[in-house]
Amino acid sequence: MIEPISEKLDRALNLALAPNEQVVVKLRGVYQEALVCTNIRVIILKAGWMTGQWFGTDMFQCPYRNVAGAQVNFHLLTGYFELSAGGMQNTKKSFWNADQAVSATKAPNCVSIGGRDRADKFRQACAFIMHMASGGARAGILTGGDSINTLERLATLCDAGVISAAEFDSKKAQILSRL
Repeated sequence: MIEPISEKLDRALNLALAPNEQVVVKLRGVYQEALVCTNIRVIILKAGWMTGQWFGTDMFQCPYRNVAGAQVNFHLLTGYFELSAGGMQNTKKSFWNADQAVSATKAPNCVSIGGRDRADKFRQACAFIMHMASGGARAGILTGGDSINTLERLATLCDAGVISAAEFDSKKAQILSRL
């Protein structure tokens, strides 16, 4: 799930990436906002006056081990993605409110969403983030635990489009070779 994002956000992202860091998910928000998931962290980028960034860009980043939750709050036509992490006070947000205290557009840990199809893509990103937060990013998902449950989780991620069929087949071969 890699979508094009604004040139300004893409430049900021490229400057922030570590040499071996790989982008796995890149989704754009309603305004100049983007959710980026790499193999080691989650990044939320914002630019433009609608997000409260008159000049430059804002970047909220969180390693998967610090992620407490990821969710999509969506109603009828609009909503937002919210990343919960230690130290972030989550309060009810609104897509339409301009007050910085409750505006999803201005909150550093949120991305505004417009349209049901966009909400579905962000829900898939939530599944990926929570998978990585639960240990998928550390020592591989192959350490400890039940191999059958791991295969089932991988199949679910593959069906949701979070990982490719090739990635699923590769992990499946690794798991089966260790049995």
